[in-house]
Amino acid sequence: MGEQAGHAGGNRALAGEAAAGKKHPETSTRQDLVGAAGLAARLHQNAYDRFEDAAAEYFGVNRTAMRCMDVLERVGRLTAGEIATQTGLSSGAVTALLDRLERADYVRRIRDPADRRRVWVELTATALKLAAEVYGPLAEAMAEFDRYSDAELRLITAYTERGSELLLDLTARVEEMRQRRDRDGADRDGAGADPP
Repeated sequence: MGEQAGHAGGNRALAGEAAAGKKHPETSTRQDLVGAAGLAARLHQNAYDRFEDAAAEYFGVNRTAMRCMDVLERVGRLTAGEIATQTGLSSGAVTALLDRLERADYVRRIRDPADRRRVWVELTATALKLAAEVYGPLAEAMAEFDRYSDAELRLITAYTERGSELLLDLTARVEEMRQRRDRDGADRDGAGADPP
């Protein structure tokens, strides 16, 4: 009950922020317009994160597993190496993740009859059934976008795609920062160690 109340409070807070942004629809400066668009995208991401957290709890897995299954649902059957490329996970992490998902009956591995060395991974009927329960209403809600013109939809698509590109670039930057920090830390530890 407490968790549900917390979720409800968080939803009201997000709605309040969004409503606050709508109080001034005619923004006077371009900087304000860019800021409003950025805030709207941020609130959308927060709301989607909350939705995906709830979906992961319903499936009984973590968000990384949900990302893996999302790739399989969106692209179709893939090899473990292709999943690693799509998700940014290491091959070892993907193997362990697929083992867990296979035990949960969410994915299955299928050996390629044309090349026995290749193993495909695909979603099971169990995963597809749960996905329909969780994401079906979301797909139906997309009818809300019928109110927009073709030109507006193209603009929304372009804005979203560019935002995704920027986020992936910044993700790579943060990963490089972490790797550099880890290397620098290892060098400092090595420099301070006593000689054998």
